[in-house]
Amino acid sequence: MQSAKTIQSPIPFHSVTEADNSLFERVVFPKNCRNCDLSFVNIVSWQDTFHSMVCLWRGFVLIKFKTSDNRTAYMQPIGEGDFTAAIEAMQADAALSGEPLRLYGVDSTHKELLKRVFPGKFAFGSSKSTEDYIYLTTDLALLPGRRFQAKRNLINQFKSGCSYRFESITQQNIEDCLSVNTLWCQKRGVTPEDCEQMALKRMIDNFFTLPIKGWILYHNDTPCAFTIGSAVCNDTFCIHIEKSNTDIKGAAAAINNFTAQALLSEYKYINREEDMGLKGLRQAKLSYNPTMMFKKYSALALGAKEQQIIALWRDVFGDSIEDIENFITQFYTPELAFTICDKNRVVSMLHIVPLTHNNHKIAYIYAVATAPEYRGRGFASSLINKAVQYIDSADFSYAMLIPSSTEASALYEKFGFKESGEIFDFSALGIDFDFGTGDISKDFTMVRESCSDSKL
Repeated sequence: MQSAKTIQSPIPFHSVTEADNSLFERVVFPKNCRNCDLSFVNIVSWQDTFHSMVCLWRGFVLIKFKTSDNRTAYMQPIGEGDFTAAIEAMQADAALSGEPLRLYGVDSTHKELLKRVFPGKFAFGSSKSTEDYIYLTTDLALLPGRRFQAKRNLINQFKSGCSYRFESITQQNIEDCLSVNTLWCQKRGVTPEDCEQMALKRMIDNFFTLPIKGWILYHNDTPCAFTIGSAVCNDTFCIHIEKSNTDIKGAAAAINNFTAQALLSEYKYINREEDMGLKGLRQAKLSYNPTMMFKKYSALALGAKEQQIIALWRDVFGDSIEDIENFITQFYTPELAFTICDKNRVVSMLHIVPLTHNNHKIAYIYAVATAPEYRGRGFASSLINKAVQYIDSADFSYAMLIPSSTEASALYEKFGFKESGEIFDFSALGIDFDFGTGDISKDFTMVRESCSDSKL
């Protein structure tokens, strides 16, 4: 009896290691892409979280990794060669995992290239939370004009009445970075298992073998701040991790300013990475007046089902293709898309979006729709019933939705949903997608508890 053949990937990926730095220097670095996600130091340091793999394939560096929800994903191909063949090979590799091709960190040029080469075959999404903040090094080093007055005041307060020194990280002082980080973690309850902490450990452990630079700041001989980064291309230096003692006023502004001064002669730009949708971090990054935002797109290869979902969505809701594709690329999960088809056409749909809020898992029900000519047949009720059964069988504390009308509210009440009298703040979860009606003052939720001891 013959054994089944193992299907081989067309791309011989291997786990990224320090030895791959030369590959990035040779192929990626010269492309002058300022995307922090393409920094070799970032990729190798976050290996414990994303399990990145890499391959040089016909002139392209291809990068494969796992997302936070364990999906297979890829960065856009970087290099020179047959772009179409590279995308098709990545699609074949993704298919071996039973998944569609998902691309991340796609820049505007490659987005347009994908649209031209594969018309209608990809959905594209973007989020402010993934955009890189890029600054002129001269701005951060010199802090010119009134727009930086507050930063200059903070730095003057830091310098006033104390001795301070700023120096490169060396074998002799690298342990002082850890003392700053330990204090930072203690104040926030952050454990060594935190993803960023694991990445920092890799950076520290391999500081003198990776292409990293770093500096440490002392206040009255006590370490109070440090920064670690690397060049992402010829004219841009990327700050990967920066920590400071917030008890010392101005320490954060000072390490930022002194680092820019150290980089001034070598790099035109400083990339301080993304804000991850965190309001405080966004405000802090904006306060330094970025000269540009590096916009990154995600791209999802569309199957027939996804194309029909998009068509039904436009038919029923009239939303822009940009809004629909933002949902498809960021929140759509095939197995959580409940649909009814007629003659191979999706005519009714409902989506579940898993959320985590106050340590509770919430199933958010969204985009319940039926094609006009199929209404009145109980399709929506059938899908809601299936969704509720799934939610009750899964590990969710709540089902939640925002009804679009009084009639919709009455329908949901039949399945145990009750008005909460509250507006849910999606932005608090780092989400900048509008899951409501378009008017947040009207976005009162309905909730159905699937665990009797849970509270919203």
